[in-house]
Amino acid sequence: MKMNKFYFNRILVVTLITLFLTGCSSTDDSTDSEPVLERTKITMEPPGNGDVDWNNATMVWNEEFNETTVLDDIWVFESKNTTNPDIADQLQVYRKENVSLSGGTLKITAKKKAAVYTSARINSKYAFEYGRIEISAKLPEQEKNGIWAKLVLIGDNEATVGWPQCGEIDIMEYFSHKPNEFNINVHSAANNALNGSLISANHNLETVEEEFHAYGILWTDRYIKFYIDDPDNIIYTFNRPSSPNDDNWPFDKPFYLLADMVVGGKYIGDNGVDDTLFPAVMEIDYIRVYHIQ
Repeated sequence: MKMNKFYFNRILVVTLITLFLTGCSSTDDSTDSEPVLERTKITMEPPGNGDVDWNNATMVWNEEFNETTVLDDIWVFESKNTTNPDIADQLQVYRKENVSLSGGTLKITAKKKAAVYTSARINSKYAFEYGRIEISAKLPEQEKNGIWAKLVLIGDNEATVGWPQCGEIDIMEYFSHKPNEFNINVHSAANNALNGSLISANHNLETVEEEFHAYGILWTDRYIKFYIDDPDNIIYTFNRPSSPNDDNWPFDKPFYLLADMVVGGKYIGDNGVDDTLFPAVMEIDYIRVYHIQ
């Protein structure tokens, strides 16, 4: 992990006593308790009302997943069993061993051994407020029923206020039974899947399974813009409501990163899990965060 020294003195380390460290997806994804976490917050001052030149933003944090990367310094590995019908009917058990580092990429692998599906979900030990956040990833190539892959931001106050009040930004959500496309979503107390008002958009991308793509957001106190491969290639814009409050705009505080690959559940189609797709791998080439000076 590399950090721009100019910004290092702006980083505040806070101690968060958490009862639930969990990712939130298309439904409340509540899970078991995790140990106390010291999460480092990296924040950007709102850029004001002028135009923002995101191409000239400064990289303030990055992870390139090279040979010097120590994954335990960056990620919390979830190890709980989520085979519970109350959690979107997911079938997988999360295991640290399903996360690996090789060839310059982080790999999350979903497997089946005997009657057990295993995968991994990881939460970052860093939380970010505003900026350009970009993740280069490649999705499983099998294009068969069974996988739900996610690159997500979750409000760092989730342990205090719960989900969806904490807010969630789905930078990339992929279902393997719907090849050549991905979704972006914005969750809040006012707009979420539970009340049928989820803010969501679908984007067609023919090489989503075959190639690495940069999935990113441009995030200020006034908007969240989603892009693919280039910050000028905006595919969806969510503007701050005219009367913002904690229910409709919880996006004015730090959010942590979550990467997850779910097996099964009610969002992967009507035909269940096709066991011939295993092992299925999601690769992450890099994660980069940029700020406006």
